[in-house]
Amino acid sequence: MVKQSGRRGRGDGSLFQEASGRWIGMIDLGYRDGKRKRKKVSAATRAECRRKLKELIRSMEEGVIDADSKLSDWIEYWLTEICPQRVGAKTLYNYRRLLYLHVVPTIGSLKMKSLTPESIRSVHKRMRDQGLSESTIRTTHVILSRCLKVAEREDRIRRNVAEQTDAPSNTSTPARVLSVDQAVKVLASATDERELARLTCALVLGIRQGEALALKWDDIDFVNETLRIDESVGRVPGQGLVTKPPKTAAGNRTIPLPRSVAATLKDWATCSTDGSAYVFPGVSGGPEAPERDRKVWITALARAEVPRVKLHGARGTSASLLLEMGVSERVIADILGHANVRVTMRHYLHSSEEQRANALDKLADRLVGLSGEFSTLPPTEGSDQRTGPAVV
Repeated sequence: MVKQSGRRGRGDGSLFQEASGRWIGMIDLGYRDGKRKRKKVSAATRAECRRKLKELIRSMEEGVIDADSKLSDWIEYWLTEICPQRVGAKTLYNYRRLLYLHVVPTIGSLKMKSLTPESIRSVHKRMRDQGLSESTIRTTHVILSRCLKVAEREDRIRRNVAEQTDAPSNTSTPARVLSVDQAVKVLASATDERELARLTCALVLGIRQGEALALKWDDIDFVNETLRIDESVGRVPGQGLVTKPPKTAAGNRTIPLPRSVAATLKDWATCSTDGSAYVFPGVSGGPEAPERDRKVWITALARAEVPRVKLHGARGTSASLLLEMGVSERVIADILGHANVRVTMRHYLHSSEEQRANALDKLADRLVGLSGEFSTLPPTEGSDQRTGPAVV
């Protein structure tokens, strides 16, 4: 037996009591895909059920159409229907990998409307318990926040709880780089023209690995001594090598080609006889595989007997050496293809111990010298009267 609560206005939903004594609140959503859809809530008392029904109605009026959908359903929809139009294949693969490894197993079964800051922190805790780095946890948090931001914008949820939750601290540090002497040793260790050309592109021009592998002879203007970068090659699991444009407009750039670098590339062009359009072709004539290219770098470091630095650290080496020569951060960012100078300064530019010592020596000499000129104190024992009091 079902006991109806009485007449109701259109859109108010229905409230009734089941034979078991439990109260049910229901909203009729009409027909969708040939089937009648309803949303319902239940409670032990009429008052509690009325409160839940009002909450359900308010949620739907605010645009939370599917208030009972799970987070895992939205994540799959976001990855399948939205992300492919906004990010590259490799980025999409990383999004899917991190979300399905760490987020879905932890809170994927929760309803979207039930997400809280505590839910997000539980993901952080699970990842820490697995021994993962703060950098990985932060990256996962940022991806989840982007996912929920779209849900909020499309009125699937009222708030993005990831934005309301403190992200793990950013503990990223600049990549290790080579000194001038070490970089010279690496270039001197090259065994042939191709290897020298490849190492020069990395250490002098500071171009990314993917950009170097996508480089074609048509991109090099030996007359005007310029090099054009408008593509990048990367490996995407399940798809093989993929060629794509740079992520940002700043990445699509033309950089000056120093004469010594142009000469090195010309020497390699003269020796290259495979007829490939690529400057650094693979065995099939297409772009070289990133793994084989990385092996060339590691082998060169070992031959030169210098510290093992990641290939990406060659960009940091180029940037740091340019900074040491007095080149401005803005110019360095343009050479590297960064739209934001802060990215260059944070991740690629860091001083050596020698640079820091020289800088402080110059500052101390200047300040101590000036203080001696204006000081009214008598010289102390062991001080140089020409430069003021001794600094201990």
